[in-house]
Amino acid sequence: MNPIWTTPVYSNAWSGEAAQGLLDIDRARPWAGSPGLLLPQSSLAAEEIDLADWQHPEVGWGLLVPDDDTVPDADKALGKDLAPALQELISQRGQAPVLRWRADLKDGRLRRHYVDRPAADLRLSGTRGVGPLEVPHYLLIAASPQAIPWRVQYRLQTEAFVGRIDLAGAALENYVEHLLGEWADCTVHRATPVVWAVDQGHPDITRLMRTSIADKLADVLRNDPQREFNLVGGQLVAQEAQCDALINALVERQPAFVMTSSHGATFPLDDPSVLQRQLGLLVDQDHQMLDLAVLAAWSPGGCVWYAHACCSAGSTAVSEFSGILTPYTSLARTLTAVAGAGERIAPMPQALLSAPKPIRAFVGHVEPTFDWTLRDPETNQVLAAPLVQAFGRELHGTSRRPLGMVLQGHMRAVAGLLIDHADALRDVDDLIPGALERAMRSKLAAADRQALVLLGDPTVRLPAPAN
Repeated sequence: MNPIWTTPVYSNAWSGEAAQGLLDIDRARPWAGSPGLLLPQSSLAAEEIDLADWQHPEVGWGLLVPDDDTVPDADKALGKDLAPALQELISQRGQAPVLRWRADLKDGRLRRHYVDRPAADLRLSGTRGVGPLEVPHYLLIAASPQAIPWRVQYRLQTEAFVGRIDLAGAALENYVEHLLGEWADCTVHRATPVVWAVDQGHPDITRLMRTSIADKLADVLRNDPQREFNLVGGQLVAQEAQCDALINALVERQPAFVMTSSHGATFPLDDPSVLQRQLGLLVDQDHQMLDLAVLAAWSPGGCVWYAHACCSAGSTAVSEFSGILTPYTSLARTLTAVAGAGERIAPMPQALLSAPKPIRAFVGHVEPTFDWTLRDPETNQVLAAPLVQAFGRELHGTSRRPLGMVLQGHMRAVAGLLIDHADALRDVDDLIPGALERAMRSKLAAADRQALVLLGDPTVRLPAPAN
């Protein structure tokens, strides 16, 4: 039997133990043989204009909200039905386009209403920008995952730079105020990032996350040609990776960038309300969860945080991985329990975005992440280079690219995996040995990668280097 069916699959979910499982060949066969994922339609790399310039009319920024048939089209075109803070954001960004999502729209289409013409259902693969029949490259979803599902965000970010906020009232006003003011009242330091990585040793996935992402990202920053970044006291790994040590480093260093890798809390499996309250919270070296009340002692204003942990960004009601694992393994039970939490943003990024001085943005995962996504199971080749490139060289580069843009390398890898999946499906039809296993691996890796999401506005950048 092919070793794919007898080798455990490891994830960074934590349900009181590290969640792992075995793939079930009978269950996995129909899953691997179905398309199920979102194939990117075009590459953003071929553009001649500078995609970092979101204010350029051929690039553009726009707001995406749910459609509402009770609101007149002219009002929807101008966003008059939206919260005052969102109306202010639209106005300050040059009366930016307002697009609407509807469940009955397919093929990557978004509806755009106009004051003087009928509504149009526009494709992302069409002309881009802020013109009348164009879709901006930068899109901010202002809605909960219940109102605009995660799967919509997965689809959009294959062809656009996408972020999401789910805020209301004072929290929304506060975030928009800081966004428009570029966090001028916040003091964070580019030069003192924090990299915190749990390592429970092989074969636990935390070892692989540390060596493939956290250590490599720290090396990129430490070896920056400009010698801008100081990691002394800011790289906390293995036995130093406790929650208290993380909070102390945040308070002392006031970093503009934080990267953490660990298991994410997905327990108790039998109590959905408690699971929702602690969904995705970081689990430290001593298997203790990060306490949000203690974290609140730190002011996150102006920080960008990437958390490589299970459900660090949230959960979805329909797991991409349901039905492929041997029943009753810890990973299979975890996937079922997390799906029971429904479509939601995890409490940690929501607290950081709602803080008096809010975080710029949070990047994390919906659902668990898997070892196959970080390392090829056949060759042991490390596959996390796009993440290291994005958060190391591009986000921290002197060009200060927007966060939504720097993630494009990671998203572009999804396209290749889905093409590999389509090729493997043809080989399955031709009864070529090993084709089903290749289909399984490529689809699982693509599903894992596309569930990386940005919470916050996609145009945010790190502060400029100190003079």
